[in-house]
Amino acid sequence: MRALAIVMMLAAIAHAQPSGSGSAGSGSSAAGSGSGSGSGTGPKIIQLPTDINAPQVSAAANPTVVRLGAKFTVFITATYVAGVNVNIAEPIQLGSAFEVLRKVSEDRTAPDGRHVREWQLQVIPWELGDLTLQPILVTYTAFGKVGQAPSNELRLRVVGVLGDAVDDPKLMREQHGPSALWARDWFWVWVAIAGGGAALVTVLVLLLARRKTKRTVRLVAGVVAAPRRIDMTSERALERLMAIERSGVLDNDDERKRGYHEMALVIREYLGARYRVATLDLTSHELMIQLAKVAPDEERQLVEAWLERCDLVKYGGLRATADEARRVLDDARALIVSTTKAATTSMLRRAAA
Repeated sequence: MRALAIVMMLAAIAHAQPSGSGSAGSGSSAAGSGSGSGSGTGPKIIQLPTDINAPQVSAAANPTVVRLGAKFTVFITATYVAGVNVNIAEPIQLGSAFEVLRKVSEDRTAPDGRHVREWQLQVIPWELGDLTLQPILVTYTAFGKVGQAPSNELRLRVVGVLGDAVDDPKLMREQHGPSALWARDWFWVWVAIAGGGAALVTVLVLLLARRKTKRTVRLVAGVVAAPRRIDMTSERALERLMAIERSGVLDNDDERKRGYHEMALVIREYLGARYRVATLDLTSHELMIQLAKVAPDEERQLVEAWLERCDLVKYGGLRATADEARRVLDDARALIVSTTKAATTSMLRRAAA
């Protein structure tokens, strides 16, 4: 396309030259006429773009509202034609408020035939407030030429873990020198600890003696628990996880990513049935917003950590090993059992009240 534009510009200049020279060949009046004609119909100037082969670069962040010190993902997408090589300028400069933990990339082909390269950066913010990520530079080489293409700016909101008033550095106390402390006598503390330890050992012995008379039930997926601690919702989810494990999809490198999709679907359906929320059409961030209304903080943190590990493989391009996939499967079982016990305890408390 560059060669075609140059040929068009040369053709326009060549077309304009004969008119000026013909007018100059006749007498003085003709020369005057020629100069006047030349000034009115001069050569056309074709404005060429700076670089028609420069890639199109865009950036996005997920989520855009993140806790201080929590991880979020920055997506940088470069779309370019054949013959162009692209890469992110190193080192990646996001400012002093951000720390880049990891970078992965993935290549694919767009429906129009152009090439697409997507980078995913795992980033941690270390400042509160409304922050702006400066444009990220993508370097490229095209037919012997080197250039840079910037992305768009990204705006984020970083909120405090314990609340803006607690995490605000302006409200923190200044540093002070060391102060003298009174020495304490820990004798009675140790006596209390010893007495409490003896009582705890007695209780454990009684519980173990009582447990020998109880029957344990081995649930699906190899989880062991007391009878009637797992309801139908949890049992159905554990059966589906066991089916995924027995299918061998997690042991196959080419099928492991599909196994992560199936595990995530099982957990999402379980959460929807457990907490009575719609989960299948929500992103992980939107799902956590819905769970914040109905689930305790401990359970939400457990679910959020598990979904984040799955998303890195499903969307982040991270290649997990068979051992890592089995650990994720075991953590999914533990998540189901833990939330089931918590739900059972909550129901018993409400019934007693």
